[in-house]
Amino acid sequence: MLKLNPYKIGFRTLKTAVGMTLGVIICKLLGLDNYASSAILVVLCIKHTKMHSVQAIISRIVSCLLILFLGAAIFSLLGQHALVLGLIVLLFIPLTVVLNAQEGVITSCVILLHVFNAKAINGHLIINEILLLTVGLGIAFIMNLMMPSLDKKLKRYKNDIEHQITDVFTIFSNACSIRKDQLDIKFEALLFNIKKAKSLAFRDVKNHFVRNENSYYHYFDMREEQVELLKRMTHLIESISTDDPILGKISQLMTEIGSNVNSNDYTALRLHSLYEIRLSLDELPLPTTHEALNSRANIIQILNELEEYLNIKSQFGSLKLHSEI
Repeated sequence: MLKLNPYKIGFRTLKTAVGMTLGVIICKLLGLDNYASSAILVVLCIKHTKMHSVQAIISRIVSCLLILFLGAAIFSLLGQHALVLGLIVLLFIPLTVVLNAQEGVITSCVILLHVFNAKAINGHLIINEILLLTVGLGIAFIMNLMMPSLDKKLKRYKNDIEHQITDVFTIFSNACSIRKDQLDIKFEALLFNIKKAKSLAFRDVKNHFVRNENSYYHYFDMREEQVELLKRMTHLIESISTDDPILGKISQLMTEIGSNVNSNDYTALRLHSLYEIRLSLDELPLPTTHEALNSRANIIQILNELEEYLNIKSQFGSLKLHSEI
């Protein structure tokens, strides 16, 4: 049974449609031959990011000018025959690889066929093809300058990830009060969310000509490090098998950390609380059973992981401060 995929008209589709229309209209008004081919240039150069667009345009300029003059010269010498057409392609494609302009091969073949089908290879043909390139690639460049801001999506990812981390700490806090052998935490979903957010942040970098990094990317990278620590803490909490007097304080600390995941100034206070718990551990009597000793060792390791978790956030600071740095 045929299954249809849901689809809505996106900004890139709209830019492609408008760009193709403008390209054909302008080239027709200029009286250019093969004016409809300008639409092909627009379609092939509309990209997801500004940087990719510039790279595509440069590649096509190099390859199209190369095939234009190469084709004009060879066709003039050997004639406009199918075998000559194949020979030109045989020479041309390796040249584009050497010049790192192979992305423009398809577009160049369109120009080559214009030369192949031309009644006469002269200055008029050369100027006509150069104007086609100028209009098509120029419109594609202008269309790609209009990129939607990704800040709202990045902020939404940030909030979702912080809520998910808060839920993890809530589960941790409850588990310290009521022991559980198995904690129901979906770290795969959280890590997948972070990967998508990092991908979007990297795409945002490519939408700026003068910026080569994105604070959101470093933020999500920082959260990814913290989640790895949370995964280790999960196994440690599940391994606690006895009631330790210090678990109540750790449960409270987990609640405080979970309530302030998005805060920038909470880390110093929470670290202070963590150090107080470590000091109070020294005042407790030593465990008398193997199970109690094992639980105490897991608790000490949990505090170490929590300290590392807080230090990672403390070193990062906030998105604003990280951007300034």
